[in-house]
Amino acid sequence: MKFFQLKCPPPIVMLLSMVFSLVLSQRGLDFMQQQVADLSNLIWPLIFLIAGIGLAMLGVKEFLVQHTTLNPLDPSRSSSLVVSGVYQLTRNPMYLGMLVVLLGWGDFLDNFLAYSGALIFFVYMTAFQIKPEEAAMLEKFGESFKQYCQSVRRWL
Repeated sequence: MKFFQLKCPPPIVMLLSMVFSLVLSQRGLDFMQQQVADLSNLIWPLIFLIAGIGLAMLGVKEFLVQHTTLNPLDPSRSSSLVVSGVYQLTRNPMYLGMLVVLLGWGDFLDNFLAYSGALIFFVYMTAFQIKPEEAAMLEKFGESFKQYCQSVRRWL
């Protein structure tokens, strides 16, 4: 299973999860047009979308402030351990933000099966992105990262 570790950029995993949700929910263009036509159907999906993007951007901002790499495929290139801002609440705000967007997508598709994309994203990201990143961070930052992990949850 190591083959899948740190191979696919998380935004691509999110988009593939969205497509999977769409296919599994069997919702078509007609359904989506009906959803958009009634603005009340968009309230919660838009709240999730805005919250998810906002959360992810707060994570990006902290990385930029710390002048560390945003490349999730090579965590060993990290120049500093980011523990400020939103990283005091979650160790993975960018991934959590993407998960929130996927929950909004499931709500928009209005089908229980549409939430499967969020579940797949969660499982894939934990196993093939986050755990390998954590191993690299532990190797690079040692005890500091270990203490950070004990005080801040992986997702929420």
